[in-house]
Amino acid sequence: MRKEQVEIKKLGINGEGIGYINKKICFVQNALPGEMVEVEIIEDNRKFLKGKVLKTMNVSSDRVESFCKEDHFCQGCSLTALSYKQHLPHKKGILKDALKKYTDFDVESLPIKAVIPAITQTGYKKVVSLPVTYFKGKVAVGIYQRESKYLTFMNNCSMQDPLINQCLVKIENILNEYKVRDYNDKVKKGLRFMKVRNIAGQIQVLFVTGQDGISEEVTKAIGQIEEVKSIYFTINTSRHQDFEQQGYKKIYGQSTLPFQCFEQQYLYSIKSEFPINPEMEMKKLDIMKSFIPENTSVLSLNCGIGLLELSLSQHVVAIDDKNYHIKDAKDNAKFLHKDNVEFICKNIDEATVQQCKKKRFDIAVIRCEELSRAIKQSLVLSKVKDVIYVSDHPSSLAKDLDELSSYYQIESIIPLDTYPYTSKLDTIVKLKRK
Repeated sequence: MRKEQVEIKKLGINGEGIGYINKKICFVQNALPGEMVEVEIIEDNRKFLKGKVLKTMNVSSDRVESFCKEDHFCQGCSLTALSYKQHLPHKKGILKDALKKYTDFDVESLPIKAVIPAITQTGYKKVVSLPVTYFKGKVAVGIYQRESKYLTFMNNCSMQDPLINQCLVKIENILNEYKVRDYNDKVKKGLRFMKVRNIAGQIQVLFVTGQDGISEEVTKAIGQIEEVKSIYFTINTSRHQDFEQQGYKKIYGQSTLPFQCFEQQYLYSIKSEFPINPEMEMKKLDIMKSFIPENTSVLSLNCGIGLLELSLSQHVVAIDDKNYHIKDAKDNAKFLHKDNVEFICKNIDEATVQQCKKKRFDIAVIRCEELSRAIKQSLVLSKVKDVIYVSDHPSSLAKDLDELSSYYQIESIIPLDTYPYTSKLDTIVKLKRK
């Protein structure tokens, strides 16, 4: 066993500690900046080292006792041992590092705001998708951690909404009472996954099953849980996990659930994507809306069910490539008596090119990990005045900003801590035509 001592200089993009051994970068899980640690080298290749902490010689003043008993095993949250006050500068640092690496900007002079802290730091996840597994004679929702046989039970996760956790425990009890089994790939039967959403205190449950589906007696028992307002299932025996491509069958309850945003009510169907952290999603939408002046024409890409678009009085062309989003968006427009938004279901690139050739837009609102060549060219050639670009991928965002810098100047960069205790963040960038 090879042992080394390494001083941790900073945190990496996944929350791991970073130090250097003989000028070679070393990644160390569960180590914080300022700590000197003794590590076992578990990987050594041409580009980097990986170390496993054996002993910490001096503990960082920013280290706190993790509130999660699975801290050293579960790979879902990487920052539970770091004081929350340090999360925000760490995330701003991730963004700045990406801009330094992929652009020629003078990053220190860019208008990067302080990271907006999460409104709720734990229990914020209102959507969970979890595998169903069989362990010690019982079915449970849990995740086997990568490169190990360690099972993390997910019915009491600190990041998940408390009501979801309560319902998961009740559902597990019912499944075991009726002796439901997990999925068996050989016979193509059993439960594979469970998706649970809390939409304004109302629980929506989706089961992904084998060919046997789910029995009426089980769904009837789950339907007796007070908070559960609808139950769906979909049969999927393929190896891929893109469950949204399958047909969903409602077996109990309401077809849509209401959600309040911008002081008006929207309806969500089972397939439409609901934000994992609705509080921060609404904060993000408020900021985006503040950048859209009156009497402007708006092009909106990846609009979802139209939360932002249907709150505007401006003329909006809104595009999404998912038909269930556009169906909900149109239903919500009808429900809200809004006729200023044109919703289009089409490939985003193709629709953007077509719309930019047909019309002149003052503002483009774009939500995506990265911009395609077609979208960037359309923005430039059609001379869109302002761009509001929202991304949760700092590296791709930086590359796109670098490409657009010949035509647009950055007015504001606003990072948000949408996903506390992880290294992930959302960033809103306001661009203005030069």
